Amino acid sequence: MNKIGWMLLLVSALSFGQGTQQQPAPQTGKPTVSVQIVQHNQRAITTSPTDVDVYCSGYITTDRIPENHYIVGGQNSPDQSRYAGGSDAAFIYGTGFKEGERIQIVRRVRDPNHYEMFKGQRSDVAKLGQPYFDVAIVRIVHVERNVSVAVPELNCTDIVVGDLAIPFVEREKPPYRNVKVDRYVAATGKTTGRIIMANEFDSYLSSNRKVYLNIGADKGLKVGDYLRATRSYDYKYHDPVDGLSSKAVTYDETQLKPPKPPRGVEREFPRLTLGDMIVLHVHPRSATAMILTSYEDIHVGDGVELMDTSDAPPLGPSSSLTPSQPAGNTANPASANPEAANAPTITCSASPATVRAGDRATISCDVASADNRPVTVRFSSNGGKLTTTGNRAVLDTSQTGPGPVNVRATALDDRDMSASAVSTVNVEAPPAPPAAASKLNELEFKPNSAYVDNRAKAMLDDIALRMQQDANSMLFLSGGSDANEAPRLATERAQNTMTYLTQSKGIDRRRILAKPGAKKSHTVEVWTIPPGATIPQQ
Repeated sequence: MNKIGWMLLLVSALSFGQGTQQQPAPQTGKPTVSVQIVQHNQRAITTSPTDVDVYCSGYITTDRIPENHYIVGGQNSPDQSRYAGGSDAAFIYGTGFKEGERIQIVRRVRDPNHYEMFKGQRSDVAKLGQPYFDVAIVRIVHVERNVSVAVPELNCTDIVVGDLAIPFVEREKPPYRNVKVDRYVAATGKTTGRIIMANEFDSYLSSNRKVYLNIGADKGLKVGDYLRATRSYDYKYHDPVDGLSSKAVTYDETQLKPPKPPRGVEREFPRLTLGDMIVLHVHPRSATAMILTSYEDIHVGDGVELMDTSDAPPLGPSSSLTPSQPAGNTANPASANPEAANAPTITCSASPATVRAGDRATISCDVASADNRPVTVRFSSNGGKLTTTGNRAVLDTSQTGPGPVNVRATALDDRDMSASAVSTVNVEAPPAPPAAASKLNELEFKPNSAYVDNRAKAMLDDIALRMQQDANSMLFLSGGSDANEAPRLATERAQNTMTYLTQSKGIDRRRILAKPGAKKSHTVEVWTIPPGATIPQQ
């Protein structure tokens, strides 16, 4: 299996956040959808990042985010638990809101994945502060004493109960610049850092993805700064996934005594530039950036370096933001003229879109290349088990809990231009097991007696309290008698037990069934029968 195959196997097995990102709806007031198309290596023709880019990027901060205002439900609670559409009404708990006020909804998050993309990733993230994901911008439309009603104006993902509501603060939208990206630029001595985490816990990244850096205001970083993503070959050779290919035989069988490369020669290889990114907002120890150009997959753990953009003026409304060609790369005519190159397109759908846990769903994709280039499709998910064949994948939810599973399909052509589509399969909890009767207690009677003594009454008092708390259950009393006792004692013991419960404790006689059982003992077994359960065989 080649390097790509090993990488895909590892990503699918670990489900490390890949495919969990739901791209925000590009228009305010509209819900996110279950299938999205994201073009990579081609930027929209705009002069600055969109509102969705700026307000749906998330961040890591040491600043204290207040938690006294949060989502507690919505107009259609309890049936509806997620709010994303312009017509949805979410309820915010807390005081001090005013009608017409705009509120930012954020989510305090933790990484559910146990795999680290680089050694010490978790501790490094903790040093930067607490991660938060942006969820939505809402507007207050009605105010009560402790609960206010808000409607979404911009959604990054579904709003859920527990999401935090904080005052909306306008964020700066930095201008795009006509930046040249050199694939093999040497270290410049400017500020360097690392991609420490990514929005939605993605780990393999491309254009438009939002990343979190371990440098911020403490290193002089500013909104609008450009950084290049870098990776050394020494890192690639020793990475547990990328390094697998280095163990393969590289010479050809026709070569006569091929020279053996010097040990550690990879340290002499030029540093590789993977793409560039623009800083969206800055915090005390971290910054959030958006990847603009990605010439290959960018990984969490890759390095970043501040770029000099003094000779790159802001782009005007008519400027094209197609990524610039890296210096020295003229091997592919289409790559030499990016505007003539088109990324592939992909659309996917899940059938069925909702399954019970343990069932399967099929994700089918249609791909096309306007340039008639060969296109392959890769699949990954944040849950379940995928079996892929060509442009189709089968999601097995046997070991998946209830909730959405995002399956990302990436179409990649032979120029490393790509597009992705995310299909969501909603996994419902399996049906509850059938109700069953359970034995509560067993009352002891003296030999040849059907009298309910004080010890039995104390047990029945507890049972009566339980019956009062659970008005839907019934009791089954199964009387017994020893072989040397009169058989009628079994019936009398059950009947006397029922009489105590009905006359002394006020339990409705219609909720109790008393009858003799087959057990040879001077006891009465007390069983609770929930709705739908059958009476145990005696």
